[in-house]
Amino acid sequence: MEIDSARAMKENGPGTLGRRSVQDMEYERLIDAANAPIFGIDRAGVVNVWNKKASDITGYTKEEVMGRKLVEEFITDDYKLSVQDVLAKALEGDEMANYEFPMITKTNKRIEILLNATSRRAESGEIIGVIGIGQDITARIAQEREYENLIDTANAPIFGIDLEGVINVWNKTASNITGFSTEDVMGRNLVKEFIHSEYQESVQEVLQNALAGRESANFEFPLGTVDGKRVDILLNASSRRDDQGSIVGVIGIGQDITARIAQEREYEKLIDTANAPIFGIDKEGVVNVWNQKACDVTSYTKDDVIGKKLVEEFITDDYKVSVQQVLSKALDGVEMANFEFPIITKNEKRVEILLNATSRRDASGAIVGVIGIGQDITARIAQER
Repeated sequence: MEIDSARAMKENGPGTLGRRSVQDMEYERLIDAANAPIFGIDRAGVVNVWNKKASDITGYTKEEVMGRKLVEEFITDDYKLSVQDVLAKALEGDEMANYEFPMITKTNKRIEILLNATSRRAESGEIIGVIGIGQDITARIAQEREYENLIDTANAPIFGIDLEGVINVWNKTASNITGFSTEDVMGRNLVKEFIHSEYQESVQEVLQNALAGRESANFEFPLGTVDGKRVDILLNASSRRDDQGSIVGVIGIGQDITARIAQEREYEKLIDTANAPIFGIDKEGVVNVWNQKACDVTSYTKDDVIGKKLVEEFITDDYKVSVQQVLSKALDGVEMANFEFPIITKNEKRVEILLNATSRRDASGAIVGVIGIGQDITARIAQER
């Protein structure tokens, strides 16, 4: 400060000195009272500014640090070179924002600092040092590490991508189910390199939506494994945001449903090859299951009926109300056994069906439709009559 004041007096006269001294004192007071750690060094790297907040977080008083080399005495060995580089650049006018580095406190604890390094200039514009305005991010870093640990040890595959679709998170479960280690995948494009070609477009759409703030839940897609196999994933894709709330990527939390999918396919195969007509409807009464025996009995193929209303299009008028009641009750959890009703075949014949109507539930137990397992009793009814 004395050098600056002498220059001001020489260049502008003694009146300027008084004004500058008042300004300097106000400047020093603002720095010292700031709610952020602020330090300054001269061109030799010697500390010449050390405010109260810097004292509070490091335990070093101003008297203990003033006149000592910042980098040599207060920066950990592994960061000495990089911090020196940041300060040297600022001394050349190349300022740095948001640089993270650790400092060691008087009690030998490590604190993490987020720093803006600004060139300090004399009245003439000559750079005479650096002012560092910091932020103690020790708690935030600890929280991030805990968060990373929770992700890495979670019993679910979790991955993350940046705005370019490049993988930047890949936890242990993701490694275990795919065989790809974190080192194998980090920095590579998720969709282009790890998603089967027929699913690339739909997965890309889900990720792009999440990058735009439109998150997705329960999206199914396959991931390729290191040995060329396929694992089926049920995914929740969430937008990842920075401290300012800006979206910086996507976090995908998944569930390996490969075994469940295999079981469902086996279930579908059993249904399709069963020696009894089996059909299914969704909550709207639309056909979504129609096995081979149902095709044989009615002459309607699966393509003929899937997506059509069962009651409206395939039940005789005199049974529409009663069949609808049975299905509605099953949709409410009240199942029915041995209900008789007729279906009209594709060639206009009438077949008599003895039906068990069972509620169909999803993995959470919610009713999503009805499965009807029938028996063709046309011949038996004819005999009875």
